[in-house]
Amino acid sequence: MRKRRLAAGTLVVAVAVLLVGATVALAAPESRQVVMLDACDGPSFNLALNDDDACTRPGGVTFDTFINQLVTNGTAPAWRFAPGQAKLEAGGTITASNNGGELHSFTEVAAFGGGCIPVLNALLGLTPVPECAQFPAILFTTGAPGGGSVTTGPLAAGTHLFECLIHPWMRTTVTVG
Repeated sequence: MRKRRLAAGTLVVAVAVLLVGATVALAAPESRQVVMLDACDGPSFNLALNDDDACTRPGGVTFDTFINQLVTNGTAPAWRFAPGQAKLEAGGTITASNNGGELHSFTEVAAFGGGCIPVLNALLGLTPVPECAQFPAILFTTGAPGGGSVTTGPLAAGTHLFECLIHPWMRTTVTVG
């Protein structure tokens, strides 16, 4: 009889610990990750942009192929945010990690639109988003070089749109509830 009471008491304590742990986990704000990707070919991008640090990758999509993709498709498929949509609890944050070779921004915008690079906007027929008024200074708070990352502040309930101000087809929609 004493063994049954001890086992029942142990079970009650174990369930209580699990419930407290679950409550604490549910109360804590979440964090999600978005990966910023590109496939720039360092030698061709650096030469075309006259910048030895424009792309830090040793190979990949050449600059000419990249421009051809933009003109033909309105996008360069290897340049993207993954995932393109995410859900998050109110107060949570997003960390955007740059797994590519170029500088990208993870900038919250009021509405998706063009970026801050006039030649890319011209190729794509886009108008810069109003957030470009803060360019290039905004890159100090929302930009991440290859291998770097940037984290948002706590996000309020609602829909949040994030775009790369350099490569404006790179977009993510975050629904916060």
